[in-house]
Amino acid sequence: MSDSESTFVDESFFTGKTENGKEDNDVIASIQNTFSQKQIGSIAKYVEPISGNSPIENLIEMFKQQEDLLAVPVEEYDHVIGVIDRKTAAAATNTAWKRFTSKNVIDYAQRVSTILYAHDFIEKTLQKVSDINREYGIIFFPVFNNRSFYGIVSLDSFLSRIAEIREQDLQKAGLIQQNYFPDASVTSALPYKFQAWNKMANALGGDFYQLYPLSDSKSLICCFDVSGKNVAASLLTIALGSFFKLMPSISKKEENPSAIISLLDEYLQKSVPSGNFITAVICFADLSASKLYIYNCGHTITYAIYKDSPSAAGGKLASIKPELPPLGMGAAKTAINQTGTDPSAKLPFTVLPLKKGIHLNLYTDGFTDMKNDDGMRYEDDLAKKFFIKLYNTKDEDVCSTIEHTVTSWIQNTMLPDDITVIDIRF
Repeated sequence: MSDSESTFVDESFFTGKTENGKEDNDVIASIQNTFSQKQIGSIAKYVEPISGNSPIENLIEMFKQQEDLLAVPVEEYDHVIGVIDRKTAAAATNTAWKRFTSKNVIDYAQRVSTILYAHDFIEKTLQKVSDINREYGIIFFPVFNNRSFYGIVSLDSFLSRIAEIREQDLQKAGLIQQNYFPDASVTSALPYKFQAWNKMANALGGDFYQLYPLSDSKSLICCFDVSGKNVAASLLTIALGSFFKLMPSISKKEENPSAIISLLDEYLQKSVPSGNFITAVICFADLSASKLYIYNCGHTITYAIYKDSPSAAGGKLASIKPELPPLGMGAAKTAINQTGTDPSAKLPFTVLPLKKGIHLNLYTDGFTDMKNDDGMRYEDDLAKKFFIKLYNTKDEDVCSTIEHTVTSWIQNTMLPDDITVIDIRF
């Protein structure tokens, strides 16, 4: 292994003691504190080396006295040349014949020709350490700081630290993604009630929603679903969030929803890889004109529900299906521009009167695709019935009702996809 290679160990490998019997040599501990979490030195633990000339029986006795000791570095001519683990030592003396013919520790040590350094990075060394394990069966590795022996590490602890680092990275990425969602300062300033419930199937996801006020009486309400899952999909949600953060500087006076969607489609076309796309429902609420413009770009059905009063038996329900292709391919912009130049073309949006008491419900397909323990999907019919029933739910109970519905349906199953459900009340 080259100077760029590395390794690492579990807490249980530490056996160094001071003269007072206190664990953790102060000098070693102070050196260890100088390494970052991603370097080998942060996980390597010091174990006092044993001379290769010592009888193997001495090592067996050492393992018996220290039950948490899994491996010991072996010295030859005052230099650590390898490691011998508990299993190898036991195999060397597990019969009377072997005990009678047993030799010195050096004869059983696993020699490691590749040197691992404490300052090297764990992730960069993982592949080479794994290759050595597969080819030679070596589990424990000595680690050096410059030319001095520093400690030992194991492949298992190496993999554990990699998993820990990646989990921390995912958590940080999740926080960054969540920061692009609208916060309470945005939703509380709206002239209508907006509530959203979101649950990702993984640490990162491809569901995204956005609120973008155009003026005191006009705003965009958006629900997006990126094709694919986890990290790749989440990166495209960041692109969506960045677009809306940049909008004021891109076009400060633009209030035409068709123009904004065309800009968004063009912007995403440069970011979305070939074969991927983003479905969306983008609602333009114009309170001054008392109208709702709903652009469904390859997304799930949007429901608009209206009753004369919450207690009324009947009511009106509009189901807005996709009229535009998904975003990110340039097709939505083309369809919108074609409508603008061809008066006979069908409008790419639905216009509804914006009355007091109208409820608008948006959701991603993770809601209708969720399955229960029997493998049954929730599907569109149940979703429609749910939103009709949700109309009479108190504002403060909307999110808890959505959550209860989801958890009751999926029971013990894993979420196959991200779920977002949005309830807007005018």
